[in-house]
Amino acid sequence: MRFIQSWYASNCDGEWEHEFGIRIATTDNPGWHIEVDVRETDLQGVIVPREKLDLPGGGWMIAWSDGSVFQAACGPLCLGYVDALFERMTEGAAAVEGGKSD
Repeated sequence: MRFIQSWYASNCDGEWEHEFGIRIATTDNPGWHIEVDVRETDLQGVIVPREKLDLPGGGWMIAWSDGSVFQAACGPLCLGYVDALFERMTEGAAAVEGGKSD
């Protein structure tokens, strides 16, 4: 979860982190559920359709974003895949932002 940690730290400005943040919980599947509040960040408004992925070694991940909250659920050994997907989402948003003309 190195990228998500870095992304979180980069958005902490003395105000944002008091209202928004990241929640990570275990599930009884077993697995994880992650919620990253992207409001008031560069990812606000970025929609990611819900997608289920079968991962190596029997792992799994479901992820989506409604433009306000990025959510993912995954198997107990799959947090790295969530981190990588979130990083790709961020890079994609930056590419779109960089291509906008004023």
